[in-house]
Amino acid sequence: MPTSSASFRPTKLSISDTTLANGLRVLIVPKRNASVINITVAYKVGAKDESPRNTGFAHLFEHLMFEGSSDLADGAFDRLCTAAGGNNNAYTTEDKTIYYMVLPSHQLELGLWLESRRMGDFSVAQNSLEVQQSVVTEEIGQNVENRPYGRYSRTQAALAFREGAPYSWDVYGSVDHVRQATLGDVRSFYELYYKPDNACLILCGDVDPEQALPLVERYFGSIAGSHTAIKRGSLGVDDRNGGVHEVLHDHIPMNSVFLSYHTEGLTHDNFFTAEILASILSDGMSSRLYRSLVYEKQIASEVGAYLDERELSSLFSFYTIGSKADVTCDQLNEAIKGVITTLIDRGVEDREIQKARNRIETRVAQALQRNSGIADEIAHQTLFFDDPERILRLGDYFNQVNADAVRDYASATLQDSLSVRIDFVPAAGR
Repeated sequence: MPTSSASFRPTKLSISDTTLANGLRVLIVPKRNASVINITVAYKVGAKDESPRNTGFAHLFEHLMFEGSSDLADGAFDRLCTAAGGNNNAYTTEDKTIYYMVLPSHQLELGLWLESRRMGDFSVAQNSLEVQQSVVTEEIGQNVENRPYGRYSRTQAALAFREGAPYSWDVYGSVDHVRQATLGDVRSFYELYYKPDNACLILCGDVDPEQALPLVERYFGSIAGSHTAIKRGSLGVDDRNGGVHEVLHDHIPMNSVFLSYHTEGLTHDNFFTAEILASILSDGMSSRLYRSLVYEKQIASEVGAYLDERELSSLFSFYTIGSKADVTCDQLNEAIKGVITTLIDRGVEDREIQKARNRIETRVAQALQRNSGIADEIAHQTLFFDDPERILRLGDYFNQVNADAVRDYASATLQDSLSVRIDFVPAAGR
């Protein structure tokens, strides 16, 4: 997720915040540096909201929502957008689905009409469903079943969480579930989650709020909100599996280890401490993991750490790839744990924390130079914190992280009882 610090708060960022009668949150951010407009529609639905019997639906829907409505023929959405000089795409995570479109600013009304049609008038024929089922299953084959390390997310999900609990399957879901989806199934999923009161609309770019808001009201105001309570997944402590280990054979040249630890969801205050810790451990050639495993021990060719954030329960994750064929998974695992132990025993230095803030600053400053980066971050803050202007205050939270907080977090989180370890070893015959 994009993060921020006080020294690089977005300057001259004004957010117009309006909620329509049907519950749609509308955020308008004027940025007059170019004659383009980013239109982002974010829905609070992801893989964790699916039924264990219908996994992969959120991702399937990402594809289906480009298939048009009763007044948009198959493929017309993309054709109209492209003809107007624009482009569009979408992505799905465990917790959200984001659609975004970039158009010349004078084509704002076209973009609003297109987005309102698929929010308020979703219509998919059987042949369109079958086409997208084929596309998605082929994507699963390419990205999961036939790609090195492609099975990692699926295996991690099944290993880390109790069967049937949210997050116990990956975003792609089951091929069989995707193939067996009926028009009735997808219609029910749409009716439950793709409603204005489960979404927010962000306009960022060359836009005047006073002129844009009446257009938003014209195209989105008549779309009905939810008639029933929106189903939300929940996760208990017993739904998390720790101290687990699995070995996978794959078409890779060297042994590799992926090691994760259960930690709090993204709305917890520890999020900021976790991001600082991940940077200290793995950002750059002077980071602790790189120095130890790559430079000093010379047993790894790649190593890293990151926070795999989710709404209900996140994973603080490590990965490392051996540098030579005789480096074992146990050696790699013990080397990571050695770095962890040293950090917990000796703590971290203030200069490391400041360096981590600087690196985060650089990444986020780059992201927030783009309208798409601003819109995406505002969508995130709105969906999960109900506070779009939180984007302006993130730096305050990062600046509150100190050495004691990092050490305490590492000590409490990076424990064997919370660990999920997956070893990848070269398949026989390679």
